Amino acid sequence: MSHKFYPYPTDYKNTTSLRRAHRTGNTFVIILCVIIALLLGVGTFFALTNNGQGWDRFTDFVMSGTYPDQQTQSTSPAAEQQPATKTPTAQPAADPDVEPYLAQPFDPTTLTSIPDVVDAVSPGVVGILNYQNKIGKAEPTLAGSGSGFIYTENGYVITNQHVVEGAAALKVSMSNGETVDAVLVGSDVQTDVAVLKIEAEGLNALPIGDSASARVGEFVLAIGDPISAEELSGSVTFGIVSALSREINIEGFVNEYLQTDAAVNPGNSGGPLINMRGEVIGVTSAKYTSAGLDEYGQSISSEGIGFALPINNVMEIVQSIIKEGSKVRPGIGVTIVTYLEATETVKIPGVYIYSLTEGGPAEAAGVKVGDRLVALNGIELTQDEFVEAIRATCVGDQVVLTVERNGVTQDITVVIGDMNQMHK
Repeated sequence: MSHKFYPYPTDYKNTTSLRRAHRTGNTFVIILCVIIALLLGVGTFFALTNNGQGWDRFTDFVMSGTYPDQQTQSTSPAAEQQPATKTPTAQPAADPDVEPYLAQPFDPTTLTSIPDVVDAVSPGVVGILNYQNKIGKAEPTLAGSGSGFIYTENGYVITNQHVVEGAAALKVSMSNGETVDAVLVGSDVQTDVAVLKIEAEGLNALPIGDSASARVGEFVLAIGDPISAEELSGSVTFGIVSALSREINIEGFVNEYLQTDAAVNPGNSGGPLINMRGEVIGVTSAKYTSAGLDEYGQSISSEGIGFALPINNVMEIVQSIIKEGSKVRPGIGVTIVTYLEATETVKIPGVYIYSLTEGGPAEAAGVKVGDRLVALNGIELTQDEFVEAIRATCVGDQVVLTVERNGVTQDITVVIGDMNQMHK
């Protein structure tokens, strides 16, 4: 037997009610059309009168019940002719340590749209070209590229440390297409900040904002050279601040980051994260590329999870580099990882040496990748405790690492070095 489905009940009472509703609706529609026609006719009359300002007067009347003349009255005909002026927003007092370096190339209060912000800041965004020595090559060859931005009118440029790491020579690609030589003033491997210097004057320095005032949900722009400094230079992406104060461990270094969903890609590193006042509030540094593995063991790509170093934290390092040339960071040149359970390759859960800095203190002392850290100076420590203990030392101090290798425990004495010297 077949069945016929109806979208609504079809008994007599419901049908009658629907019909009544239709009739009532038709009458309402007719009355509404008449009202709209009258309003349009009156509006057209006003639009053709009062020197073309009739329509504005009419809409003000409809919305508020008064004409503009009734809302405000000038004290004199001269005052009536004067255009309104906008009171500029008060700017925060400059930090005396930063003041000698900062430049304000434009007034942020004049920016009224995203294209305005892009036009104002783009001249201050640059590409960073990293040239390295290669076997069989007489001259350094281009090994990679990233982004950066002009910090001062006289040529200081901010970028990420990992963008310039290993460089035999550096160049900066300007927004006008010109490429100039750059010198590395200094870098800090822990915070991933580097400062370059180019010989130029009158550059378009970007205003430095206040990352502590950033709010989740506010609009931001990421500007830089994704993929390649030559092909896609000056790309602009738009998003929001997704989160504040994210503590992320990247290659063994834990830093605080602003999270954003503005698209970032390889090559964006070192570029500015800009708020809608045209101020730098962060340095784009990293992104999640994988959200884990699916049931088949295949990587699941992630979208819209990028990270930028808060500019307030960056400026502390930048000022130290400019004034002193470096930031001393005690370290032994290891990356460690914690295994919470035994695996095919790791028989005992614990803290292991994941990688070694070539020529670093740990490698020179005989530490090997795969060693399990049993203790530091005779004290068993977690991964975070080990990192904090090394940071609390001074360059030149000695520490004793107790490691287990192939079932054999041994003590290795390591001299603390400066991590920034290890990553040049």
